Amino acid sequence: MQMVRFITVLSLSKVLLLGGVTGKVSGRVIDSNTNEALIGVNVMLVGTSLGSATDDDGYYHILNVPPGFYDLRSNMIGYAEKTITGIRVEIDLTAVIDLDLSIEAIEGEMITVAANQKLVKVDVASSQKSISSEKISEMPVSSVSEVVGLSAGVSGLSVRGGSFNETQFMVDGLVLNDERTSEPTTGIPLSSIQDISLQTGGFGAEYRNARSGVINVVTKEGNKDSYSGSISIRQSPAGQKHFGMSPYDAKSFWFKPYLDDAVCWTGTNNGEWDEYQQRQYPSFDGWNSISEQTLADDDPDNDLTPTGAQRLFSWEHRLNGAVQLPDINVDAGFGGPVPFISERFGDLRFFLSTRQEQDMYLYEVSSPGLYRTSYLLKLTSDLTDRSKLVYSFYTGNMEGTTLSRGGGTSIMNDVWDLASQVNSSGFTMPWRLYTNEYWAPTQVKNTTHGLKYTQFLSNDSFYDLIMKIDSKDYITGHGPRRDTTTTYTIFGSGDNEWLADEAPVGFFGGPLFSVEGRLAFGGAISTSRDSSRVRTYTLKGNYTKQLNKNHQLKAGGEFVLSDLDLKYGSQNEFLPGGNYWSMMDVDPYRLSFFAQDKLEYKGFVAIAGINLDYIDPNGDWYVVDQYDDDFFSSNYTASSEGLFEKIKLDPQIELSPRLAISHPITETSKLYFNYGHYLQMPIAQDLYRVRRGFSEEVLTIGDPTLPMANTIAYEIGFDKSFLESYLIHLSAYYKDISEQQDYTKFISANSKVNYSRLTANSYEDIRGFELELSRVRGKWLTGFANYEYRVNSSGYFGLGRYYENPSDQRNYELNNEKQFKPRPVPLIKSVLDFHTPVAFGPKIAGQHLFGDWHMNLIGRWSGGSWFTYNPNNIPGIEYNVQYKNNYNLDVKFSKTFHIGKLNLKLYADIFNALNTKTFSGYGFEDGFDYNYYMQSLHLPDDIAGELGYNYFSGNDKPGDVRKEGADFVPMEWVSDVAYVDNPSERPIYFDHATNSYQQWTQEAGWNAVNQSFYDQVIRDKQYIDMPNQLYFVFLNPRDIFIGFNISYDF
Repeated sequence: MQMVRFITVLSLSKVLLLGGVTGKVSGRVIDSNTNEALIGVNVMLVGTSLGSATDDDGYYHILNVPPGFYDLRSNMIGYAEKTITGIRVEIDLTAVIDLDLSIEAIEGEMITVAANQKLVKVDVASSQKSISSEKISEMPVSSVSEVVGLSAGVSGLSVRGGSFNETQFMVDGLVLNDERTSEPTTGIPLSSIQDISLQTGGFGAEYRNARSGVINVVTKEGNKDSYSGSISIRQSPAGQKHFGMSPYDAKSFWFKPYLDDAVCWTGTNNGEWDEYQQRQYPSFDGWNSISEQTLADDDPDNDLTPTGAQRLFSWEHRLNGAVQLPDINVDAGFGGPVPFISERFGDLRFFLSTRQEQDMYLYEVSSPGLYRTSYLLKLTSDLTDRSKLVYSFYTGNMEGTTLSRGGGTSIMNDVWDLASQVNSSGFTMPWRLYTNEYWAPTQVKNTTHGLKYTQFLSNDSFYDLIMKIDSKDYITGHGPRRDTTTTYTIFGSGDNEWLADEAPVGFFGGPLFSVEGRLAFGGAISTSRDSSRVRTYTLKGNYTKQLNKNHQLKAGGEFVLSDLDLKYGSQNEFLPGGNYWSMMDVDPYRLSFFAQDKLEYKGFVAIAGINLDYIDPNGDWYVVDQYDDDFFSSNYTASSEGLFEKIKLDPQIELSPRLAISHPITETSKLYFNYGHYLQMPIAQDLYRVRRGFSEEVLTIGDPTLPMANTIAYEIGFDKSFLESYLIHLSAYYKDISEQQDYTKFISANSKVNYSRLTANSYEDIRGFELELSRVRGKWLTGFANYEYRVNSSGYFGLGRYYENPSDQRNYELNNEKQFKPRPVPLIKSVLDFHTPVAFGPKIAGQHLFGDWHMNLIGRWSGGSWFTYNPNNIPGIEYNVQYKNNYNLDVKFSKTFHIGKLNLKLYADIFNALNTKTFSGYGFEDGFDYNYYMQSLHLPDDIAGELGYNYFSGNDKPGDVRKEGADFVPMEWVSDVAYVDNPSERPIYFDHATNSYQQWTQEAGWNAVNQSFYDQVIRDKQYIDMPNQLYFVFLNPRDIFIGFNISYDF
């Protein structure tokens, strides 16, 4: 039935949408002597079938030009043929090339001139950047997100403060955002990329269902006459992805109390450790106590000696999750004419590429790392001189470990994901470190088929049609079950032999704990489940018409039908009362139409457009009271489902206007402004969800009637080039965001109803400023540096909770915080490419040994983030403390050897080249550990003075740490040392009664602190009480990838 609806809509859709994947070449041809316009000059792009002829005013327009570098040839009887070489065509932009032809003095005379395009793009009225494959090859990057993340306002795939799922990701006109979550699918091979266009604001009306930015990738198509390709392999050796001791070391936080002979037998409070060392480790009563407990019960089979208990502990904690395998990245592409049949099928050509990536986690969990594989095939056929057909096939597979304990799509991607999960995470922390089954393994498979047809109607008009089918499958569940039949000898023999199975290896559903009781290797582990399937059918296209030299019209639309068969949740085999599931099978569809006019005049360029969205949930939804016991509480039964009223959902229709204006001030500068409404669908998996618990009570419910989230964005900017090589870009922007999805809590008077409903009450205001200085051309140096300053505020309209009980509602409303205003954090990023000319230096054995060297420096600096530290909950304090500023430098060295038609590049990518330690904010055992660290810092008076505790004044910031290898010397504030019970020899005490610093020793009692000792403690910051889990305080030490790239053309 779904396919019938799909085909019906296809038959009714005449005008359809396609995001821009090509550019345009335009200009005017005149007589070099008279400056008069030349009519009927043939202008062609060499090596293509694309061309045009000049009109009555001498203007020409070549449409639908794929991005890249071209030579432009013009000829006319009586005039010398002229060729302009090296013209750069960019996605959605116009390359303006004016020509002046001379009367032919010699028959067959040809003139060749290198293109000198202006650095300031007059027809760009937004913050837009084009990145060529040549530039990408010089960067120490392995993914699209790393490439675009170097631009101002971009972090990963997040643009100007928006979430990454607000960014539209397109490949050859195919949108690759997941219809379930709107998350981009970005794992395409870099070897396949021809050009990337990044728009961080002011994108045109043809781009829809995106609110923050557009990443538009155009891939290579094979050559008609020859084969070319490349392969790049890089690898870094296995090694720790954090500084310091391994968590699997015998002296680490979780092991020392159980293995250190000073305390492990009789307990950590036996007097061997002072109170300060005791609070650095878990408390433990000792193996003698554990042995006594096993002997005290009535079960002789579990009797253990202290030594036997410790040996069993070592067996149960034997898993070493330290990284054992290298990080590997393989990226390869190959293309050319399809053998044997190319000429018979319109010069049929292909480009096939693949990316294989092995990225190890911070430590091994259910999967040792993240494994990503992708393949991209592009087949191109010129059906006629004026029509083209392109088939694209993209497939990917990602295997790793889920971050979720309750289903859903989250997956561990980097070291930060895992470090955050063992920070102040309570009694389950050792479960997360010393078993491989706390989180479930997960797999995501995706496939896209796309068919694009392009037809020129004339030199000034063409249309595109695309058909696309996407599929995505999620597979999340526990790993292989534990083998409980095979046993291993832990110690002893004969009647005294102690046997154990392979725990903690493998999944086990029942409750099972280690001998000391801290480590669970059964029960509430690997609870996440997901078996969802998503299928999406899309038809889109556009019509483009160059009306005249001043107007280019576009019109189009899009139809998307989604088949969302979602089933995900949490399953605990031991405690089913904690289980919950979200299940839905829906098939919403949407239509959109747009119209756009690009006006191009000498002193004025404008793009005006409007987009219409039609959204149909294509189903019905419940009409129930928000506190209905029978529906929302455990009173509900599956048999009563038909008793609840449902109504057919109405479609929504929205309009979103866009306007962008560019005003050239001089030949080398321009002002621009853009304004637009940008709408986006709520997350589909939340929109249609009814999540019920084990007792059938509703935990979370969606609302498919929610409006689309709306961003109204404004931007003003200025571009200026100078010295023919440098470009300055300034932009200021404001985004007014409303009707974002959030959740609102509803609680009945009897508390039987307690659920969260999806609402659209969230709002944001984002304001920012960006400055970028680029050196676009240079014999020895190119690159850029940018600065970003952004201010965010967010909140929600109405209330976050609704109580049926009026008294509870009044109490809540007294403390209903509605707005959050984090303080801004400035960012600086730079990419500098120092290089030597290809033919530089002496030539030895056919190679210029000093030629074609590149050294890329990628620097990042960030102001420290602000947060609220208010241990005593003093009213009015927020965002009062700032982390230290941080910086990082990555370096890439490369040398290319040119051997005929083969190029061999050897390179080294060095990440964190200076081995800088940046405080992660992780590594804390619990809230007490966190407060010990924060209150040991010597914060400035204006911060610590209002926090309500006795402090030492200084200039410390969170992120300051004790000097490596220095002993911990606490500093304690006391009112009078005479009244200190059980003083310790370790601290320095500040005696408020005498306003002096004192130390206590068993032999001499109280004495003034030696000044040189005090100075050393202050200088080395020995007073800082570091987080207990020191191994994850500093992440990402220096990492060196060695690699090579071979490219060939034959």
